[in-house]
Amino acid sequence: MAHLTTPDNIKKNTRPVSAHLDDGRIEIYIDEAEQLNIKPVIGDELFIDLLEYVDASDKSQFPVAYETLLDGGIYEQTRCGTTGKKTFKGLRSALEYYVYAKLVKNNDDNVTRFGFVNKDEDYSSRPSLNIKLAAEKDALSVADGYRSDCIDYLKENSKNIPKFKIGKAKNRLRIKIIGN
Repeated sequence: MAHLTTPDNIKKNTRPVSAHLDDGRIEIYIDEAEQLNIKPVIGDELFIDLLEYVDASDKSQFPVAYETLLDGGIYEQTRCGTTGKKTFKGLRSALEYYVYAKLVKNNDDNVTRFGFVNKDEDYSSRPSLNIKLAAEKDALSVADGYRSDCIDYLKENSKNIPKFKIGKAKNRLRIKIIGN
């Protein structure tokens, strides 16, 4: 089955990523991000329809609003008594930043026959876990913001996108106990 984005798009549309990064590794993260960060929020029916839209050669059988939902754009907001133009980056951009966050956190780790290892080379150095987690958190906040704008677009255009059923976003709230 197709995905909403490609490894090449991840490399082009997010923060700098090496062109030499293995596409197979990126595709795993695309699938995870679609299943865990996109599908639960927009609903299975719309998610499946978007995958079919991406795969279709004849897109005329789908709502025109799908193109704007995926790639972003400008739309007129009329809900909640407020009017005006709004802009957003699109669902693909949100997905790409979720994938980028996964790459930042996990890409240099491998499971080998010798166990779980961290790749290392003579001419590179590894950032500390705190730096990786801070970069992941920053990328996730970008992705969450882009996804939130997409949900606003979907709510505004629910008549044009009837398969949208609002889901539940995962909460990243963590409670830490400080001390002994």
